[in-house]
Amino acid sequence: MIFKRNRKTEDAPRQITVTLPDVKQAVRQFEKDMPASINRTVLLREDKSLDLNRLTRYLGGTTEQKFYMSRETFEIFSEDDRLIPYYLDMVQSAVDCYLSDTGKLPLMEDVRLPQVHYRLLASGRYLKEMPPFPLYITDEEMMLTHREEYFK
Repeated sequence: MIFKRNRKTEDAPRQITVTLPDVKQAVRQFEKDMPASINRTVLLREDKSLDLNRLTRYLGGTTEQKFYMSRETFEIFSEDDRLIPYYLDMVQSAVDCYLSDTGKLPLMEDVRLPQVHYRLLASGRYLKEMPPFPLYITDEEMMLTHREEYFK
């Protein structure tokens, strides 16, 4: 006679709703608990969404929500802002290549903030697609941001 073990419903992780700060904290804790050679990019799927199933123990359950992360800047975004990491990564790579080739930053002239000059990058074939919003180059390792408030 073969006995099948009935899995209790309480063994399955509960469905929860999480906030962006919840996910950021879970990712930080995940990274802290991992060996030094493993960083948060192991949580990234091809579409730049985070594999939240791997964060179940930090979140206290599972969720159907989606959150996205930039591979270049590690910044995490909600579903509403899912295009930001796509463009951050694309433009960051273009800026890095342009800087490596020319020794200059691709900045727009006569603007208040250090805004990336998309047309300059596109004319040099560094950028294949124009983001629908401005990106800025920070002083921190020449990383990009979409936040104007970073400079205040």
